[in-house]
Amino acid sequence: MADLSSVSTLETLISEIAGKSESAAVKADIAIAGTAVSLLAQTLVPRLDPALDLAFVDAALTKVFAGLADLKAALASTAAPSAAPAETDPATPAPTA
Repeated sequence: MADLSSVSTLETLISEIAGKSESAAVKADIAIAGTAVSLLAQTLVPRLDPALDLAFVDAALTKVFAGLADLKAALASTAAPSAAPAETDPATPAPTA
């Protein structure tokens, strides 16, 4: 049984979120958990619903997890919000047009 691509994509997403704080032990745990989830899904899903196309579900989940990774990257690259507009002194009259 080959690993599901969705599980690999999820492992990558988790690793990206963990960033530099992720140790070798955590990486190994993520890989073990990914293998376990992949084996369980490949074994149980066809038995739960034989009509379910596991390859289709795997491809869809891969797109979801890749989209989440793209969203994380987009949010990280967004510039800091601009400073709030300066408040005007209430004693100063507002400009007229």
